[in-house]
Amino acid sequence: MRFILSLVTATTVMTSAGVVAAPFSSEGSVTLASNYYFRGISQTEQGPAIQGSVSINHQDGWYASAWGSNIRFGEGSMELDLSLGRNWALDENWALDMGLVQYRYPEGDNETTGYNYMEGYAKLNYQDWQLGLALSDSYFGNDVGKFWYLSLDWQQTLTSELQLNWHLGYNQFDNDQEFKTFLGSPVMDGSGYTDWGLTLSTEQLGLTWSVGYVGNSIASDACADICDNRLLLSAAKSF
Repeated sequence: MRFILSLVTATTVMTSAGVVAAPFSSEGSVTLASNYYFRGISQTEQGPAIQGSVSINHQDGWYASAWGSNIRFGEGSMELDLSLGRNWALDENWALDMGLVQYRYPEGDNETTGYNYMEGYAKLNYQDWQLGLALSDSYFGNDVGKFWYLSLDWQQTLTSELQLNWHLGYNQFDNDQEFKTFLGSPVMDGSGYTDWGLTLSTEQLGLTWSVGYVGNSIASDACADICDNRLLLSAAKSF
């Protein structure tokens, strides 16, 4: 939690004091959410989350970023994601984002759990649409290997103050057993699942307010309450 607040503090100081000079720029955010869902599964046992991010960007499109959130599983209490990538503006409508991200779980990762993992990703943007692909050779947890994630998002503008984000994702594991291991489930439920979400957001009083509903296709007997469909609320401040 202290690290997340430090991310936000550092970003605010760098932005206001002009520490990051051209050709670099910095940005960050802090978010208070009713729950932290990742790919359709709660990471906080349906509890609230405070999240922070900081990013250093180069005018040529390169960037490095850190994102953190509290979690509630295993021995650790925090997730820290470190990313390095590049954006390309292909033309006025098309853009491409490619990079690497390491998902880290301080104090939670060890030889027994094997929580930490790397992903390579690519996101192709066309106007308000985004098609994403993420690949991992050794996904979250020991005895879980190759994994890929395909996502499609649409940021629909309803009014000048209201946006509606549609999300659909598909999670594919190498085989049925590895998906079962990932869930810690007593039963088999295929080798993959779909997650989805619908989020309405608006900017008011200097904050971004969001209300959404998320879910997945995982069978109820294959996952505990952390896989339930759920209403999500959040408030975020960007710097």
